[in-house]
Amino acid sequence: EIIKPVFLDEKNGKFKIISFYAKKARGLMSRFIIENRLTKPEQLTGFNSEGYFFDEASSSNGELVFKRYEQR
Repeated sequence: EIIKPVFLDEKNGKFKIISFYAKKARGLMSRFIIENRLTKPEQLTGFNSEGYFFDEASSSNGELVFKRYEQR
C-alpha cells in the first residue's frame, strides 16, 4: 500500500503546494515516522509539526492531506 502525503500551504486565502515548504514537510514527516516508530498508515494522521494539521475532509484513500495556515 502506498500512502501519498500532500502538504498544502495557504497563500492569499487559497491552499496550494509550495515545493520548498512541501519538501521540508516531507523531511519533518520522515523524522516523525522514525522517532515515533510508526508501523501503520493511519498513525500518520497524528503528524502536526510546524503548523501542519491533518485535513480528513480533503484526504482520500491513499492520499493524506496536511494543511498549514498562512504565517502572518
